[in-house]
Parts: sequence; structure tokens; C-alpha cells
Amino acid sequence: MTPPAVLVLVRTRDPHRQAEALRAALGLTLRGSRVEVAIEATTGAATEATDPTDPTGLGATLATPLARRAADTLRSFGYPVAALAGAALAAALASAARVEVWT
Repeated sequence: MTPPAVLVLVRTRDPHRQAEALRAALGLTLRGSRVEVAIEATTGAATEATDPTDPTGLGATLATPLARRAADTLRSFGYPVAALAGAALAAALASAARVEVWT
């Protein structure tokens, strides 16, 4: 049985805090934690992902190249990183063992 993940919820719009949150998620994986990252998006932004090459909706949500690189690294290791809002965000919160919120 796979243990529940630590949900890293990124609510900040500050580019430096956002990148720091994603790097912190990477750090959690180094100590053996399973993580999921949710970039909180407005309902419109999360559902208006019209770029077919970006099914996560992160293209418009990530503020800096450093944040994009950290998100790409997490995904390459198999950890989900997505822009979430509404019911999808509520489901991620409900299924998490622990939640780390970045504001």
C-alpha cells in the first residue's frame, strides 16, 4: 500500500515564494516523502488550459523559469504537479496525509 502524500499547496502569486515552494517540495522528496504539488489557480485559469501540450495548466500559472524547472524535475521523478481549483483542489486536500501551504 502506498502511503498518502504530502500535499504542497502553493497559494502565493509572489514569483520568489512560488519557486521556493516548489524547491521545498523537491526537498521533501529527498527525505523520502511522497509529494503532490497543487498550484492554486482561479477556477477560470485551471479550466482554461487550452494548450494541448500542457494538460496540467501550469504554463500560465508558474511565475518564473526556476519554478518551471522545479516543477519539471518533480514531474520527471513521477510526482504530480498541477494547477488546481474547486473540486479538484478539495479532493487533493481530502486525500493528503499532510498539507504544507505556501502563501
